[in-house]
Amino acid sequence: MDETSIQLWYWGSSLVLAVLLFFPVEKMLWVKRVRSTERRLKRETSLEERDEERRKARSIAGIIVISFSFLFNYTFF
Repeated sequence: MDETSIQLWYWGSSLVLAVLLFFPVEKMLWVKRVRSTERRLKRETSLEERDEERRKARSIAGIIVISFSFLFNYTFF
């Protein structure tokens, strides 16, 4: 395989892995953030508060899965 093929495979497989991991990681982080907020406030969160926690969970999950997928694939190449 030439260098271009290897780079394309690395980038492509890293992005596919990141997309596949994003949804479960985002859901897990969102649930943990909502439960933590509800425990801290000692009440159920409102819909707006849950939406805000989901927005934060998405940005954190994006950073985590992109970093993980590129580092994971780096160990194999």
